[in-house]
Amino acid sequence: MLIASLLPLACSNEKNDAVVQSRPEVNIGRLICGGHLSLAIVEKMYQKDLSTFRLKTIQNHDWNDVVNDMKSGKLAGTFILSPLAMNMIREGVPAKIVMMADRNGNGFVLSKKYKSIAALKGHKTVIAVPHIYSQHHVLLYLALKQHGVPYGDVKVVGMPPRDMITSLKHGEIDGFVVGEPEGNKSISLGVGWMASISPKIWKDHLDHVFLASNTFINDHPDQVQELITALKKGGMFIESNPHEAAVMSEDYTGSSAAVFEKVLTDPPDWIDYSDMIPTDARIRAMADVMVEMGLWEDVPGDLAEYTDQRFILRASGQ
Repeated sequence: MLIASLLPLACSNEKNDAVVQSRPEVNIGRLICGGHLSLAIVEKMYQKDLSTFRLKTIQNHDWNDVVNDMKSGKLAGTFILSPLAMNMIREGVPAKIVMMADRNGNGFVLSKKYKSIAALKGHKTVIAVPHIYSQHHVLLYLALKQHGVPYGDVKVVGMPPRDMITSLKHGEIDGFVVGEPEGNKSISLGVGWMASISPKIWKDHLDHVFLASNTFINDHPDQVQELITALKKGGMFIESNPHEAAVMSEDYTGSSAAVFEKVLTDPPDWIDYSDMIPTDARIRAMADVMVEMGLWEDVPGDLAEYTDQRFILRASGQ
């Protein structure tokens, strides 16, 4: 009787799996990063709830690969650094920012030979960031400004986050600004110390964003809406269930659940997934700093066209 009762359930699961596999596949890009965690929740918890497509995540290790994959059409969309997304759009890549991936979520780690950020003044130090067009570079610029350190005193180098801890340990760099949990992982390994976290540098700054191709937006708006709604739901799950989210995140963050759970909870505003609307004000604020630090010559006149907020607004009940 038990075997007979299980047969309908097994057949039902096989049928459901077949239905999921028959849906069109949508490629979404990501790196190993805590800011991309809502995508992990969708992939691991909500995949079978998606009715218009089947999610396939493409993991890269270098932001230049992400850019190339977006330009080639390999990806329908990707989680990406906000300044890099903005610069891609400015350079003519047909895409729009449709939601924020998270807010805050970054750490500034320094070599133990420097006791403060202010101590960098007058030294020709080398600080690594994931990409020149990254919110981490912007945060570095603002942190130096806050502590009276001339921007020119620091040599900024782009470096994959996975290489930063080893480079700091070997003395090849003097510090790095990176998305969590890489910074907290560095501290747990005894390499460097946490000089600051992003809420102390620029609270609620634009962090990673989700960039969607215009083709995906225009040709498949129902799929875009379903994905954004699921990502919003995933963000709220993280906020309400930090321990469970940290456990599910290990292959997305490259760190143990214990390390990332600390990022999610201590302090509670270190990283936040609850408000994902890339407002005009947030985009403009990032653009203003990019101009101030010399990444851009001016603020584009069509900056409002860099986003398509309707999907996340609908997902947020607005």
